[in-house]
Amino acid sequence: MHKCPTCGVSRYKVKDGTCSDNATTNNDCPTNVCWYLPIIPRFQQLFANEHDAKILTWHAVARKSDGLL
Repeated sequence: MHKCPTCGVSRYKVKDGTCSDNATTNNDCPTNVCWYLPIIPRFQQLFANEHDAKILTWHAVARKSDGLL
């Protein structure tokens, strides 16, 4: 794919740094690589174990609030 299916912008940049519609994949590098890592399933895995959930929430439950750092 030479264009983004969502917005139609070229996925490759040419030597001068601008995006081009006629860029070839074997000579040009991608303009931007974006990884989407969903965070909600990760949090569900982290908080599924009761022991790990206690460790992850210590700052809200057991922190001393004496006014000092």
